[in-house]
Amino acid sequence: MLNLNPSLKKELAFLYTPHIFFGCLIWLMVLLVVGTLSQTKLGIYQSQELYFSSWFIEIFGLPILPGARLVMAIMFFNLLFKILLDSPIKKNRIGTLVIHIGAFCLLLGGFLTAYGNVEGSMAIPEGETSNIFIDYHDLEFAVIDLSNETYDEIISFSNEYIEEGAVISGSSFPAKFTIKTFYRNSDILRRSDPAPDHYRGVAQRFEMKSIPIDPEYERNQASMLVDVTGLGDGVDGTYLFFENSPVPQSFTMNGKSYVVGIRKKQYPLDFSIELIDFQRTVHPGTQTPKTYKSIVNLIDGGKRRSLIEMNEPLRHKGYTFYQASFSEGGEKDLTVLAVVKNYGRMFPYISSIVICIGMFIHLLLQIPRLIAKIRTGASS
Repeated sequence: MLNLNPSLKKELAFLYTPHIFFGCLIWLMVLLVVGTLSQTKLGIYQSQELYFSSWFIEIFGLPILPGARLVMAIMFFNLLFKILLDSPIKKNRIGTLVIHIGAFCLLLGGFLTAYGNVEGSMAIPEGETSNIFIDYHDLEFAVIDLSNETYDEIISFSNEYIEEGAVISGSSFPAKFTIKTFYRNSDILRRSDPAPDHYRGVAQRFEMKSIPIDPEYERNQASMLVDVTGLGDGVDGTYLFFENSPVPQSFTMNGKSYVVGIRKKQYPLDFSIELIDFQRTVHPGTQTPKTYKSIVNLIDGGKRRSLIEMNEPLRHKGYTFYQASFSEGGEKDLTVLAVVKNYGRMFPYISSIVICIGMFIHLLLQIPRLIAKIRTGASS
């Protein structure tokens, strides 16, 4: 506890008043109910972004109500000021202080998760190796240099660059990409009318149509019309880019070959996973999976054989790999692993232990007082 001048401490008392903490707690409960009910219409991801991952909740385009992120920040600092300014280290207050520290750790873990959590998937065909996983939701605009025979050099521009009016350029390539139109979910349709003269590539034969956002956010297919300049006559023009395009859009810049497109954000790992065998067990008389598991080699300097199955993930270097899905019937079986990196993963466990210790200490210190009350009642 900080030793402050009594008059200054009195002026700062509003920072650690418990009314703020419990008021925020009530508002979080309201957000929890509203956010849960909204999932039927918006889906899990959009509800989470609107109510729980936002600083403010927008109504009619205006930030009016506090979102869960702002509320938890207020609780965090309220509890921090309580610990620093109004938690004297006394024998009868030690348990309460430890409980406050445990709650503080829980909120700290929440912030680390909010800003450091990454989730995605990794699809590996049997007998092959991968060291890249793909984000479930975030997009990137990628410019891939194919000129090197041994590796691809990738320049990617993340979500905040992908919006109408944004200009994407880089020092390593001469082209400038200006996003004219962007749809987060779209259908790609064959053109019924001839394209304008300045349309190039896929845009000459196909057009994009905006459709409502799918509550299952992973199903959305982003697309955009982009003005490309800086490559010369006959190449500059308007191009159509969309997710999962079967025909990559390629350019030649400064004598180098590039593939350009919009895709889900990709994360490289400094280790690899090789799928040795995928195994599936079904319920008798059905094709419903009972269990499925992947036998893999974790390659990081050496090889380590590991088993990934439902409720038994693989953990390595802060990443957790879960058995999420699979695909059979093609040339090779394919496993789909969910990949999670969460910097705050251990904080709920730590804070729970600290809070339990604090409660135990608090109850232990109350025993003499309870015994005294019992004796007083017996004597009277």
